Amino acid sequence: MVVTGTPGARDWLANLRENHEAVVHLRNPARDLAVMGEEVTDGSSRRRIVTEAWRLQPWYAEQGYSMDDWVQDSPMVVLTPPGYGHEGDTT
Repeated sequence: MVVTGTPGARDWLANLRENHEAVVHLRNPARDLAVMGEEVTDGSSRRRIVTEAWRLQPWYAEQGYSMDDWVQDSPMVVLTPPGYGHEGDTT
């Protein structure tokens, strides 16, 4: 799961940088899912994610930012269950 938003600073991103553990509250089915947040910093990965987000949700492209603005300055985090693809995490 990828969490992103319009370009700019976000408190939630600052929090995930300090503590990678988070909980996603799902609605259907209703449950809480423990996740680890990893910021996406690689430029090509960020561009791929932004391109897909714009395709899936046209609202993103309608904002007053260029794709380059999004790639460079938007918050972007991949959330995965603990132990799934995290180096050094054996849980």
